[in-house]
Amino acid sequence: ETELASLQTRKTTINIAIKSEEDKLKSEGEACTRINNILNHDFGHQSLSLEAIENPNAQNVHFEIQRNGTKAHNLSEGEQSLISFCYFLAKIQDDLDQNNKPIIWIDDPISSLDSNHIFFIYSLIEEKICNDKKFLQLFISTHNLEFLKYLRRISGAEPDRSIGFSKEENRKASYFLIQRHDNFSTIRQMPIYLS
Repeated sequence: ETELASLQTRKTTINIAIKSEEDKLKSEGEACTRINNILNHDFGHQSLSLEAIENPNAQNVHFEIQRNGTKAHNLSEGEQSLISFCYFLAKIQDDLDQNNKPIIWIDDPISSLDSNHIFFIYSLIEEKICNDKKFLQLFISTHNLEFLKYLRRISGAEPDRSIGFSKEENRKASYFLIQRHDNFSTIRQMPIYLS
């Protein structure tokens, strides 16, 4: 009886491990579906897709970027940026949906993208992240003034005309510049004419 109980405990442990691995495979497949929905519907990239390729021997998943159903080679920097941003959105969505209140840092998501894609990136940040305000803090950095203009329209980033007049914690949004001085950089408040 003792040996049987031991074997049943071992069987239960193994079944839990198998279920956990199956759930991981399923979640990666769901992430691919989310990424492809964003690529196809929000950006209009019907030819690009991300596929989860299961490796049955190693019990893991790797991703393959496909163009028109075959493995894609020589992606442009813009295409790489788009896929990376879509992957980021798919991964952060779980934390937002579970009300984990993450601190989000998005570093120049529009590098190597044209003007149309700059607007779409702004729209996705607004729709998927900012509308529900399920994050603790949101930081977005950019080198692009056009993108900065869009960011000023994001929910919660409205100007409150309080620069220099109210405590920082009362402000809705803050705007900063990173200014380089030879071998070091400083962060300072963005001038009023820019912010």
